[in-house]
Amino acid sequence: MNSSELRGFLTGLILGDGSIDGGVTRRAFRIKSIHPDFLQFIQRELEQCSNFNMHIRYYPKQASRGCIHSPYEELTIAAHPYFAKKYHHFYDDYRNRIISKEALQWVNGIGLAAWYMSDGYMCLVGKTKERIRDRRLEICTDRYSEETVDKIILMFREKFGLSCSKFRRGLRFRVRILKQSYGDFYRIVSPYVVPSMRYKLYFGYEKQPEWMDETMWVEQKRLQSAMTLTA
Repeated sequence: MNSSELRGFLTGLILGDGSIDGGVTRRAFRIKSIHPDFLQFIQRELEQCSNFNMHIRYYPKQASRGCIHSPYEELTIAAHPYFAKKYHHFYDDYRNRIISKEALQWVNGIGLAAWYMSDGYMCLVGKTKERIRDRRLEICTDRYSEETVDKIILMFREKFGLSCSKFRRGLRFRVRILKQSYGDFYRIVSPYVVPSMRYKLYFGYEKQPEWMDETMWVEQKRLQSAMTLTA
């Protein structure tokens, strides 16, 4: 992974659930997940192309303010000048989330996959009643303004050829990838999605759609079998 690819990867993580610490000249990066192999994937990729000082810490199941929090792990990259330089592309002076025009162009395939793994989901409408009647492939963008979400959608179209729309979730907007781009999205992110998160690539079709190639269809059947066994 060269410097440009590294930047694209980290950008995807930051736009997802990753965060850069507040500070002045030295800022750390951290990201949480309930999927250990996702954090191990991040660590492995970064170890090959950076001098970051990283560690992963496990947090057990715990109760807080009447809620039960599932166990999770957190990967932390110790304070590094890299994140100080990039900080203002992702935060304003009040620590509100933003995305600079320049940073939007940094996102690459592995960055998009990281973004989806950390902050995206597939909703199979009707699955609980054993009859899937709709599919919603979405990326959470709740931290961002409607104007920024519009810019994300434009970037997805111009850079990746993905057709998307926005929808309101409460007071915020999220990105929905449209059906005509399911195959393209799968081909972009699939090489990077870790085993424990491949369920996010299950589209729930009973018959192979015309747009779906044989490789993707084989995985769909495998995912279906695996999800049936764990249901």
